[in-house]
Amino acid sequence: MDVGILVVDGVADFGLGVLLGAFGMANALRKELDEPPAEWRIRMVASGTSVRSANGSLVPTTPITDSPGSLDILAVAAVDILDPEPLAGFVTDPRHVGVLEYLRAARSDGVHLAAACTGTFFLAESGVLDGSPATTSWWLGAHFRARYPRVELDESCILCRGDGLTTAGASLSHVDLALSLVYRTSPDLAERVRRYLTVGHRESQAPYVIPEVVARSNPLVVRYEKWVREHISQQFLISTAARDLGVTERSLQRATRAALGMSPKDFADDIRLDRATRLLRTTDLTVGAVAGAVGYVNAGALRALARRRRGVSPAEIRAGRTR
Repeated sequence: MDVGILVVDGVADFGLGVLLGAFGMANALRKELDEPPAEWRIRMVASGTSVRSANGSLVPTTPITDSPGSLDILAVAAVDILDPEPLAGFVTDPRHVGVLEYLRAARSDGVHLAAACTGTFFLAESGVLDGSPATTSWWLGAHFRARYPRVELDESCILCRGDGLTTAGASLSHVDLALSLVYRTSPDLAERVRRYLTVGHRESQAPYVIPEVVARSNPLVVRYEKWVREHISQQFLISTAARDLGVTERSLQRATRAALGMSPKDFADDIRLDRATRLLRTTDLTVGAVAGAVGYVNAGALRALARRRRGVSPAEIRAGRTR
């Protein structure tokens, strides 16, 4: 398997290291299988002969003047830019025109394209994700959705597969991305690598989302998020929140849908569950007491919310507390 890892100046050391480490582990373990898959031949590709990582390390690269058709997979490593507006400016910088063209050429040549975290913006900017399901880092979802409306975004996913495309979420999701690419060749090898790396099966970014961070993309959503936290122990109607914020319920619905891809009620539920998670992991309050503190009449309502929104129970949330 010929794999290209596309890097640019400012590539995130962590994400690149994870990709190289996972593919290296796959190569080290492949001969343990009765029918080992082909070796993973990895090369870094870039506009020139080297790039500097975010931490200043020199990364030797192969220039992208060669045809991408010689690759089976082309993965874009993340860059170390967390804020969406600087990230969009970075991706669209004239120095990256050749990178975007290379991605389009790779798509035309049938190369499987992949990216994780901020690297997904390069795929989206090139247009190769148009009409395809995709994910990105949870805190970038609102900006991604507004900038690339043709992409079928679901930022709650850790991993998302399309036709010849694989995208993954926030930084540590680079390992999920690499394992999914190994899985395409050998499920047995992917499982063995996963166990050597002691990586669990993760399907959603939802438990990691910080509501006040995702709200930042829209001033009305910011005000709504603050209102919900101020009234979190109460049972309230969305119409009441809209009235107190001086807008119509329809305007509030449009704002949360456009920014977050969800309704005001679902966002309020996420805020309640975020507070409940903190209480479960940092206090010894009963589940019933936690439920009351976040506006639910009983423990059963909180259990139903946790199961519906996260696929876990309050007891499982509490079991995950930091020791």
